[in-house]
Amino acid sequence: MSSTPEQRPVVQPTHMTIRQLVVMVLSLAAIAGLVVVDQRPSSSEQTAAPVDQPMPFVHTESRSAANWFCPGVPASDVQISSSIVVSNAGDSDLAATITYMGRNSTTSTGVVVPARSRAAVDARGGIDSGYVSALVEIAGGVGAAEQVIVHPAGDATTLCATTPSDTWFFADGFTGADSLETILMVNPFSDATVVDITFVTKDSEREPANLQGFVIPAYTTIALPMAEQGARNEPVLAVSIKASSGRLVAGRVQHYLGQGRLGYAVSLGAPRAATQWWFADGEKLPGVSEQLVIFNSGDVDRQVSVVFLNGSTAENALEPALITAPARRVTILQTGSLPTLPDGRYGIVVGVNDLDASNDTGIVVEQVINRRVGDTVGTSVVLGTPGDAVSTKWSAPSGVSLGINDALVVVNTTPNEAVLTIAQVGPAGVVPISGLEAVAVPGGGTALLSMPVGVTTGEIIVTSTQPIAVQRLLNRGHDLVGRAAAPLLPYLPMPIVGE
Repeated sequence: MSSTPEQRPVVQPTHMTIRQLVVMVLSLAAIAGLVVVDQRPSSSEQTAAPVDQPMPFVHTESRSAANWFCPGVPASDVQISSSIVVSNAGDSDLAATITYMGRNSTTSTGVVVPARSRAAVDARGGIDSGYVSALVEIAGGVGAAEQVIVHPAGDATTLCATTPSDTWFFADGFTGADSLETILMVNPFSDATVVDITFVTKDSEREPANLQGFVIPAYTTIALPMAEQGARNEPVLAVSIKASSGRLVAGRVQHYLGQGRLGYAVSLGAPRAATQWWFADGEKLPGVSEQLVIFNSGDVDRQVSVVFLNGSTAENALEPALITAPARRVTILQTGSLPTLPDGRYGIVVGVNDLDASNDTGIVVEQVINRRVGDTVGTSVVLGTPGDAVSTKWSAPSGVSLGINDALVVVNTTPNEAVLTIAQVGPAGVVPISGLEAVAVPGGGTALLSMPVGVTTGEIIVTSTQPIAVQRLLNRGHDLVGRAAAPLLPYLPMPIVGE
């Protein structure tokens, strides 16, 4: 175990050739099973905790109701507006009940979403609270929900969880230059949830006594400003939440105010660690700095490979980095410091190399990109896609940004060519977008996709002949520089009962 919580990794020599390593990673990704769980916990009765929930997802074959747990929005600042977007790509209208949960009160409303459309409702629900979270319960169809915040420091689009979990992790936290980080914890059940919260800073791992056995009352959203927990002006701040009783949904709110970061971001946490994480949008470009932030919350050091993919043949693939991620610590890889990594765009896969049957604990990885234009910066942070959540179908319920050349970024997670179809949901149903009906992406390659003139802001659906990982880059609004990053929702198969 390392004596310092933050590690700046040194690239290590590998015993594999680059060709062997890249082929190994891509082959494993291509044959990996997509193991998921039922997404339908009751809002009023706790059920057994799910296992191996990879991330929010849409069932590939489901005609049942669906629940979406949105992590929360600020509700006490009149300069900030927010909405819950409920999309319906089906051919029949669907009804949804939205339950809003604040610090001390709850309320509910109903909404009908017509077929092949979407509806946006106020995410605050009229509740007087610092933050308000929402549970969206869909009946009479299959839809998807996410939350959108319009903030003067940058707009933020955030996925809603499909299942509460008894663990949540955040790899990248930041309170440098008095930046604000708030952890949101939502208990959507009728019984209290009890959690233990720990965090790792640049200097230490901390387990504050007041955060052990911390009680989250029923139907309540708790906001935890990290500066008030003794984590002020910390450039490194990973957080681990583990429930000893009950389950919850956890999100993170960040307002970056300096030390190389500017902007506003809201994100859902990682409900579990994973042994492989994919990022579609890697960037080494002038004015851009990129970090991979690796949080190993386990008790065993991990050997980790970072492979950069640009669609080249394996013989010409980019040099991988092999690093050690010490137990219960944060490791930061500054990709721009790697001399063998050329300028350009690329995909990234971060994987644990030293798993065995006795200990298969994974890691959590987030990507931080700061894009500088002149004297200002735009910061984006995104959680990777777990290896068992890569899919051949993805959706963006609230749409994508128009007028930018990298609205969608795709990485092909297999060695084989993938052919993509980008479609839009509208009055005629799910219709391929002209010019994006057959986009070829080489094995291990990436694609940057813009939306042609005439595309509206409806739900976007991406299908592929091979498993892929997809990310949105969004305008931050307010004429701000840079991009906001947001995942899409993968379509994953229903679990097989008894397996």
